[in-house]
Amino acid sequence: MTLNKTFLIACTAILLNGCNQDEPSTLSTAVEPPKTDVELLNKQEWDDNRVYVTKDNYILMKEANGTIPGIMKPCFVVNNAKEWPREDLSNADSYDLPRVDFRWNNGKHDAYSVMTEKQIYEARDKIWSIKTDGTDLRLVTDFLDVVPMNKQNEAVPIRMMRRSPNNRYLAWSDSVNKVIFDLKTQESIVLGSDLGHSQFLWAEDSSYLYFEDRAKYWKYEITTGKTTQMDDDFHFSEVGVIYGGKRYVVSDYGIVVFNESNNKRLYSIGLSTAEEDKLAAKNISLSYDRKYFLKNRSISPNGKYAWGESAQYRYFINLETKEVKNEKIVRSEVGDYQYFEQLGLNANYVRDGAGGVIFLKLNEDKTVPKDKWMNWPQVCSGHSATLSWLYNGFANNGAFIKEDK
Repeated sequence: MTLNKTFLIACTAILLNGCNQDEPSTLSTAVEPPKTDVELLNKQEWDDNRVYVTKDNYILMKEANGTIPGIMKPCFVVNNAKEWPREDLSNADSYDLPRVDFRWNNGKHDAYSVMTEKQIYEARDKIWSIKTDGTDLRLVTDFLDVVPMNKQNEAVPIRMMRRSPNNRYLAWSDSVNKVIFDLKTQESIVLGSDLGHSQFLWAEDSSYLYFEDRAKYWKYEITTGKTTQMDDDFHFSEVGVIYGGKRYVVSDYGIVVFNESNNKRLYSIGLSTAEEDKLAAKNISLSYDRKYFLKNRSISPNGKYAWGESAQYRYFINLETKEVKNEKIVRSEVGDYQYFEQLGLNANYVRDGAGGVIFLKLNEDKTVPKDKWMNWPQVCSGHSATLSWLYNGFANNGAFIKEDK
């Protein structure tokens, strides 16, 4: 058995109880109990050095690509999601690092054959979470009690998810339903069920949620269950945060900051020149859109930094100094502001992807280090994993790894 496999077997307890626990101080004289199915599987020698977590699910250790050789990362094979450990708010070990929610259909849908009920379940979108260092995969919800299958046994794919600052609530949507899932009670609340765009924004104290439904903005209060329609002059976006009494809105063409208590507009940060904006007010041209329309966006947990990517440019914005840095996208080169999908606290770390992960600790000037990066496959089964969203972002002072290890 290889060293890596031996270590991984010892540390699969991370999923439930953490690793590096103290050894018993005394030897037990009790008769050793019969080995479990998982223990018997792990006694076998596997060509890929897999380590079983349950009898149908296992972990592969793969060397990460990048500039630092020998770094091993887990890749998860889940053939039975119902057996996989779920995220548990009472397990403090799960929250010693920032985490990422993402959607993953861990099985594959086959439209050309008759699928069993289990195959249909595995192929369905589910929401998972994982630590930013690639460990402690957890199933968050499979929400079968909320959204039934259609006649073709296909589930509507997840479109968006946003976790509350206290980690307890997950707001998610498909192309129709808007739902809050309570990790503590394992109950779901359907907020709306209308075709159209979805947006969510949590209160700083997790006491309420803004959401979009029927092309209008609404406020849902957690304790009372009251839903209130917001005024027409109220704005938020699918990428934003409420922090320090301010509501940060990363819009299609820039940033707007509001006072959360009275909805007063405090300031905005545009990406274009005043002359370009004047012309765009009359007609937004294709060239303007290609330069400034942010098709990809992110924001740090404290609202200090934001990032966006248009068809032609990437933008990195300091919301305190209002400084905007940009670079023209060159497809054949790694940019200074590339791979910022998950922007860490104070923009010290970034992480990009869900099925495969790109991981970077940024330079002091918040640019991508060309000489220190890594990527690895995070999932090794199913069809696809996408829509990563950072939460628990203040843990470990915002660092995505334990830097002393």
